[in-house]
Amino acid sequence: MDNLKPLHSQLEGLQSKTKNLTKTSLALNTLFAREKTHIKWKDEASNLRAVYRDIVVQFQRLKEVEASASLGHSQAKLVLLPIGLFVTAMIAKENRLSAIEDHLLKAKADKRPFGLVKVRIGPKGLPDDVGVVSISQLARESHRPQPEIMNELQDDGYLLFTEEECSLLIDRLIADVREGKLRLPVSSQKLAEITGLKRPEPRIWVIESE
Repeated sequence: MDNLKPLHSQLEGLQSKTKNLTKTSLALNTLFAREKTHIKWKDEASNLRAVYRDIVVQFQRLKEVEASASLGHSQAKLVLLPIGLFVTAMIAKENRLSAIEDHLLKAKADKRPFGLVKVRIGPKGLPDDVGVVSISQLARESHRPQPEIMNELQDDGYLLFTEEECSLLIDRLIADVREGKLRLPVSSQKLAEITGLKRPEPRIWVIESE
């Protein structure tokens, strides 16, 4: 019986070591899981930063396109104006005033919009449903006012932001993601709540003067 005492002591020692190892293993598992979660949060924050960099590139490209289009349109009008005035000068004296008035009215009516570019976020939200759109280009192509284009996009479930508004929004999202307060993807509905756009903006009715 006395011979079993050393074995019993060894068994108790092994049990104690096993218990301690189990605790250590559980603690390490918790630590690894926490670190894995933190890495995931950092990856999502990096993803948002990459999305914003793409937005900046797209935004700048469209602004340059709009600037070129506006310049080209202005130059074309400058070329056409002397031609119009030359034709007017060739008209009989009694019709000259009327022709000039017609020319000025046409020039006034041809005030095409340029330069209005927006970041649009669709129903799927960030980071999968975001892009940049030229409101002015859509307005020119469809011969409709810009507010009507924006209302239509909003009716289709898109959120519209300026570049500065988008920058502030993504900065806030990155901070929340890094702290574990928010997970990707972020739906447009959640983004609307975050930005305070809980209801669609009222329609902007455009009344054209006669």
